[in-house]
Amino acid sequence: MTVDDIDFDFENSLIRVVVTREIPEMPRMSKLSTVKVGQETEVPYWAAGELVKLGYARFREEDVLNYNSLSKIHWRETIPASRQIPSLQATFYCMLRRHLTELKQASKQDQVKLRELEKTESLVRDIVNCRIRKIVSLAASPTPSEELIQGLTHEERALYSVLNKTVHEWKLKLLEEGLLA
Repeated sequence: MTVDDIDFDFENSLIRVVVTREIPEMPRMSKLSTVKVGQETEVPYWAAGELVKLGYARFREEDVLNYNSLSKIHWRETIPASRQIPSLQATFYCMLRRHLTELKQASKQDQVKLRELEKTESLVRDIVNCRIRKIVSLAASPTPSEELIQGLTHEERALYSVLNKTVHEWKLKLLEEGLLA
């Protein structure tokens, strides 16, 4: 599965949003006009983004990445001597890409957002680098536990799969040639 496939699935997955003002009736979305202000409703992510942009809804706190939530993830990832891979939301990288895109847009007009973008990019680089190191180590281990692999996001599982296959093939080739020499 590619990152584009994962992104497509994410855009079409259902997410809960909180309605912030009355939504007018729309074709093929008539159920939305019955939702009261303050209530949550479930819509595809792409539709949620449009509702939020138009001011009809907001994302729930747990479904939004920001500097504080990334700082917590960074702290968990960089604990000294931690070889464990802490679980992330399955949609972490999809949400992260959207958050960075929004920050980049906002930073064109706002110096405060530009500084936030720079700090966020630094955190993200550290998080990704820590996780890649752990995934490489996991891919090279003889038999990793299923529990460890379950903690990976879809993108990380794809990376793990490629690395694991490559390491396995390399070991086989190395051993075959070593035995035949």
